[in-house]
Amino acid sequence: MLLVGGRLYRDYRPSTAAAAAAAGAGRNAATIRPINHEAVLMYKTGYSIVYDRMPVHLLEDRPDIPNRLVYSDVAMQLGPHSIIDAVRNVSHIGSPLPEFGEYRRLNQAYADGSPIEPTTSGWELDRYKFAPMSTHAWKTFPQAKWYIGADGDTFIFFSTLLRWLERYFPEPESYGWYLGYDEVGSPDPDRPRYFAHGGAGFVMSQGLMRQIHAGDPDGAKFINDPRFVDIRCGDCALGDYIADLPGRKGHTDAGIDIFHHDGLDKVIFRPRLWHTYVVSLHHNSASQLDRLRQWEKDFLPTLPEWDGVRQCDVLFGMAPAFLREAMQNYLTALRALELSKNGTTSASATASSSSPAATQLPPKTVVKADWRAEDVDPWECNETCLKQHGTDADGELRCDRACDDRPSCYGWRYVYGTCILANNGFRIGAAVDARFEMRTAWRLDRIAALEGRMPCADGAMRAFADERGMGLEYGQADLQNTGKDEGWTLPARIDGQNGVVLATLAR
Repeated sequence: MLLVGGRLYRDYRPSTAAAAAAAGAGRNAATIRPINHEAVLMYKTGYSIVYDRMPVHLLEDRPDIPNRLVYSDVAMQLGPHSIIDAVRNVSHIGSPLPEFGEYRRLNQAYADGSPIEPTTSGWELDRYKFAPMSTHAWKTFPQAKWYIGADGDTFIFFSTLLRWLERYFPEPESYGWYLGYDEVGSPDPDRPRYFAHGGAGFVMSQGLMRQIHAGDPDGAKFINDPRFVDIRCGDCALGDYIADLPGRKGHTDAGIDIFHHDGLDKVIFRPRLWHTYVVSLHHNSASQLDRLRQWEKDFLPTLPEWDGVRQCDVLFGMAPAFLREAMQNYLTALRALELSKNGTTSASATASSSSPAATQLPPKTVVKADWRAEDVDPWECNETCLKQHGTDADGELRCDRACDDRPSCYGWRYVYGTCILANNGFRIGAAVDARFEMRTAWRLDRIAALEGRMPCADGAMRAFADERGMGLEYGQADLQNTGKDEGWTLPARIDGQNGVVLATLAR
């Protein structure tokens, strides 16, 4: 058992002998039987967009997700999969509200086989699905321990999520766990309300489902609660309903830093979170969903059974080719240079030391034109600041020199003569229109130094991150300037019973 945040959690890592036996039996991080049978995955979509992304989710047979349900606003078949109409039992269905006019339009179009015209009220209709799909999933799988909700454009790292749930959240049959990206619903200080962001994915335990349906076994009261009419976003209304259950305090119970309400381009990679799980990514196109799944299928079998997908994994595995290859080339050259300096005499090292990469490093900065990486603890180097870094070079070079002066700088963005430094971490970013004249840079030397101190693939480092606990507070995954990251260093590993330092893993 381990103590994290005042709560005891079981250590699910097997002994060395047990781990070897599991590996010999072909079990790895993709092997999640039998715990996968204890979870239900609820996808939420709409008829006007059902063909955009859901086919990618359903294209592959997923024996690792045996309990998959898809909810929409039209009952239909998508190949062998039944799509469930989550709205039909809402009592307001015959009302003149525009969103229910949209519901009738979509169902008529499906019945007539008419082309699907773009929806104008689909998002408002969407809010009526949260309660019915929760009730349906609970009644369909009443013995499940976990009920996981996700949008059609959300990618869930399912096995990684289940590892997290299994380790840190005991007795889901009894405890009312409500987990996810803790989004602000109502900031009213007299009645604050927060909710688990639907696009980031959310998790409800069997214990919470029992609370929701206490005295309401068919969910009629829950489904027709006026909040789902009055509050325009369904995940907000669901969170508001849960907040009023006995013993609730308005927030989710946990999920900070591991549920992501945006895509890979906006994940903040920080030393503090380097080995932290990634359990979801939102706002994915169909091709991005497929790419994530193909990578996950290839990657999970390389990990031991107790492990899961970490931030550094998705960075080195899924970053755009221009950045991924630059990082790998820099790391390869750095290792060769270190071997050369150490006088290694092995055949491979001799070959490396005779190569150019062994005596010099590639450029320490990779710059991408027409690209924007969102701010990370930003610090602006204005015109005056840039002048302090020389007049003998263009603005971008002076911006890079400003980054040199700040050890916590991992990159910068240069636009219209202004330099914005990314501190304590960095994002991948995405392409932007050329008219913005924006250039974004990543400091390969700083990323390599981080990887050198905390190697991504180091099993002890990954296990130590688990021991420290991850995602165990409520909060969001993209908060800046929290005070947690400036000057952060890897803590020593402490024996929780007697306070003895077991190991200092920092390099």
